[in-house]
Amino acid sequence: MFTIEKTGLLKQGRLVSDAVLKPDDFDAIADALGERPVRARKIACIAACRAQEPTVVDTRWQGEVTTNEAKPGDWIATNLDARNSPLRDAAGRLNRYVIRAEKFERLYERTVGETEWGPVFKAKGTVEALELPGGLDIPASWGERQTIEKGYLLRNGTSVYGNDAKSFRATYEILPKSASGKV
Repeated sequence: MFTIEKTGLLKQGRLVSDAVLKPDDFDAIADALGERPVRARKIACIAACRAQEPTVVDTRWQGEVTTNEAKPGDWIATNLDARNSPLRDAAGRLNRYVIRAEKFERLYERTVGETEWGPVFKAKGTVEALELPGGLDIPASWGERQTIEKGYLLRNGTSVYGNDAKSFRATYEILPKSASGKV
């Protein structure tokens, strides 16, 4: 179960959960916040290479760290900016993370370009996003705890996870609502 704590001077909602969130939880969180999710498309590409052996990957972003182990066959991804340069936080750290082998082909397709972090790939689909100005503290779908000061909760198929606000704004675009008003 999740809770939404009111924090800070503006009493912004901070999402807290001790259990991995499911797609139905995403809908319940939107209802609890009184918000409608927006549909977003990842506009920045990633560079990615397959892990050949078990590899520990620290995802570092704006002082936050999560650690995950890439198993052989999993992909180690590096977020890129619009010029296909690696996305770095204010301290100059790369924004890298693990994508499980069984999910990678569903999420990404090869595009033009090579980097020192691997070939360049672009995202195939869209995600649903809920802005959480008060942040979140949840276990990610891959098992590591995500503690984010300001961010977004994303639903990508059956996976629900957080994304730092600055990283989200640098790598996603929010899509306009359809003529019917639905996302």
